[in-house]
Amino acid sequence: MRLGFKKLFLRTLGRVVPSDHFAQRFPVSVKGVCFIGDKVVLLQNERREWDLPGGKLKRKEDIAYCLTREIEEELNIKVTAGQLLTATQINIMGSIDVLVLIYRCSTLASVHDLKISQENFGLGLFTIKELSALGLPASYNHAIHRAHRYHALNGGD
Repeated sequence: MRLGFKKLFLRTLGRVVPSDHFAQRFPVSVKGVCFIGDKVVLLQNERREWDLPGGKLKRKEDIAYCLTREIEEELNIKVTAGQLLTATQINIMGSIDVLVLIYRCSTLASVHDLKISQENFGLGLFTIKELSALGLPASYNHAIHRAHRYHALNGGD
């Protein structure tokens, strides 16, 4: 019976439809861990939570381009996308799941170059020791610590 429905459905459309077409969809957000000096740059979002800079991946957009575009829009600085640190799923306010890709970034910018966009509600630079008090998701903390180790081993690059 189920197979008959599938054949009828595909015949009705008149073409073969990949099974991925029927998969549940949810947003993909690309975030960056950027250090200026020994501090990580975080933004305060509309929920007044500290968050990594970045944003939603547009359809057919290159992931690295999305990351650099979003950070330039949000912070007014240029970054270079580095290694993927983690991929995680975050639930926002109990209503939507977002796939979050977190990358290590490097920048030549200074704290004086930072300027937040109107879509954010605050800008903060935090040491590794200050992170535990911010209530970040565990996967964010882990990614930031990994990026910090790399940053420290490579002379702040």
